[in-house]
Amino acid sequence: MLPNFIGIGAPKAGTTWLARCLGEHPQIFMAAVKETSFFRYADPDGRIKEYEEHFAGAEGAVAVGEFTTSYLESDRPPVAINRLLPQVRLLVSLRNPIDQVYSHYWHLARQNFHLWAARDVPRSFEEAVECQPDRLFAVTQYHHHLRRWLNYFERRQLLILFYDDLRCHPQQVLCQVYDFLGVDPSFVAPSTQESGATVRRGVSPRSSGSGRMHAILYDRLNRCVYRPLKNLLGVRRAARLKDLFHIRQVMETVFFQPGYPPMHPDTRAMLAKRFADEIGALEELTGKDLSHWK
Repeated sequence: MLPNFIGIGAPKAGTTWLARCLGEHPQIFMAAVKETSFFRYADPDGRIKEYEEHFAGAEGAVAVGEFTTSYLESDRPPVAINRLLPQVRLLVSLRNPIDQVYSHYWHLARQNFHLWAARDVPRSFEEAVECQPDRLFAVTQYHHHLRRWLNYFERRQLLILFYDDLRCHPQQVLCQVYDFLGVDPSFVAPSTQESGATVRRGVSPRSSGSGRMHAILYDRLNRCVYRPLKNLLGVRRAARLKDLFHIRQVMETVFFQPGYPPMHPDTRAMLAKRFADEIGALEELTGKDLSHWK
């Protein structure tokens, strides 16, 4: 059993909420692990049995899928997916690149930018813009990335969503997605009834010390607990066990607070100028008025 739809991005654009709502639909089967990242690695053909494990139990589902937000910016996935799943349907959610970059910064800061030496970790957003531009800005080249994907797939196979619409009109967007996937569009996912924002808000450390402590604990749990569990129990069972104990939610409650500090106005103006051409090209590709992003 392999997926007939894949969410390809973008990170920090409401995809966690979207994947949860899709998984609640009785005709849709979602991989237990969000971000399988399978098609980012070499030799996917030789590891296809490993990928199939993510979809064990999907028999009878109309739509079977996964979300890996890093696919959007990566060169390998469209080639590999086209070869193995040429008729697959693709979902992408895009966010104002200024807000996406800022949210992504705080996400990377939670994980020490995946750097081994703490001294190399940027101490502010402005410092990260200067010394880690590839990590921050690669994904925001939306027009460039979508054009690359459309070299391998027909436009009818790609549904482009926008984070603003997910926040303001969640049920309308879900109906559009359900229809695209060929399932009952009238279904109302329980997650759309949650109080507060429908799309998960970001978080930032309560202090610099709590941020460092979270990064250390996060790394230890992954190395010493979660990876051995995956080897022992398999991917799906390990993911269910992690969700059962609400590990991420507990850690965020202890070490983080909701929302981000405000971005400096000069920094926002600099980013608006940087993204102007990319946003204009995306408007031409999608036919969507994105003037509120500029």
